[in-house]
Amino acid sequence: MNLTEIFVPKDPVICKSCGYIMGKSRLRDKCPACGVPASMFEPYNERISPSRKLILGLSIHPVMVHFPQAFTFTILALAAWCVFACENSPGSVLLATLKTLSVCLPFTVIISAAAGLFDAKIRFRKVTTQLLKYKIFLSSSFIIFSSVNMYLALLTPLSEGILGGMLILAFACFVCSFLLGLIGARLLESKFPG
Repeated sequence: MNLTEIFVPKDPVICKSCGYIMGKSRLRDKCPACGVPASMFEPYNERISPSRKLILGLSIHPVMVHFPQAFTFTILALAAWCVFACENSPGSVLLATLKTLSVCLPFTVIISAAAGLFDAKIRFRKVTTQLLKYKIFLSSSFIIFSSVNMYLALLTPLSEGILGGMLILAFACFVCSFLLGLIGARLLESKFPG
């Protein structure tokens, strides 16, 4: 089995119950996604070219967004801990972790945003639709907030005021990440035919 067969199955079938698509030869007695009987599957005709299906099947953008999401949540939790639990001594492992993740975050956001633009171009053939413009705005805001947070993390020593600022920026990053995830989840199965 080659890579194309994994992401672009031969004789595709779709589960009428949940919408899971797979190759007919891989179908057993029940849907691997939702568990309904195999009789719930019907032939499926893909509306996009095999090359686009292959690229979209790699899920580059959906996979990449996990990094900034995980970093953002961890930074928010660590910043809150450092501010409210007074765990901000210069040698603190939590503080060092907060600084490291804060420095890495803008780069993961930029890579995820670039992957999102690539995905949108493949999926919709343009990046100028209303939802994609909103995602670009949120991504740009996310990059700005995370970059300012990185700048604050690089200041030494980190005072309580700087940590408070980092907490506020981490919350702003979290909101951007959350909204981007909500929009992205709704767009994940959408694609322009052809």
